[in-house]
Amino acid sequence: MGGTDGFEVGAPAAPYGQAVVYQEKLPRRWMIATAVVLGVWVVYQASILLPEDSTVWFIILGFSTVLGLVFNAVPISKRIYNRIYLRDGRLTVGRETIPVKSLTVDSLREAREQPTDAEFIASLASRSREELAEMRRRSGATRKPRIMGGGWSVPTGMDQVVVQTAQGESLLIATHHREALLDALMRARQN
Repeated sequence: MGGTDGFEVGAPAAPYGQAVVYQEKLPRRWMIATAVVLGVWVVYQASILLPEDSTVWFIILGFSTVLGLVFNAVPISKRIYNRIYLRDGRLTVGRETIPVKSLTVDSLREAREQPTDAEFIASLASRSREELAEMRRRSGATRKPRIMGGGWSVPTGMDQVVVQTAQGESLLIATHHREALLDALMRARQN
C-alpha cells in the first residue's frame, strides 16, 4: 500500500517481524526541477549555437552537467546513505542492513520520547549559559551514536532517531518520517 507522505506500509501474514513492510521514499522535486531548468538552458543554447559553434555548445553541456551534479549532491547522497527499507525482519538504511530483532524494545520506546530536532533547538534557546556549558561537558563525555548507512552527519531536512542494539551499540537513523518509521519498527519488533 502506498502512503501519501512518501512511504509505504503493509502487513501481510509472516513470521517474526516479517509481516511489517516499510519503505521511505526520498523527495524528488529538487532533482527534477534542476534537471528541467538545466535541460531547457542546454536546449536553448543549442538552438542558438548549433551547428556553427558546436565546441561552445559542448562546453556549455559539460558545465551544465557539472552544475547539475553540484546542485544535486545532497539528494544523491541521501539516496545512497539514507534510503530506508524494512522488510523480511531486516532494517536497511543506505548500504547497511541489520535484523530488527537486534534492536531493543526499550530503545524504540525511548526514541518516541526523544524531541525532534526543532523541539531540541527550541529548548536550547531557553537555557542559560551555565546550563549549556554543563550539557556540552556531559555530551563530550558520552559516546556519539554511529550513523547507520554511512555518511558524515544527518542531512539537512531530515530528522534523527537514536536506537540501541542488544549489543549496546547506539545507532542514529536519519529519516523524513520519524513517527512512521518508529511505528513500523515497533510493530516489526513486537511480531
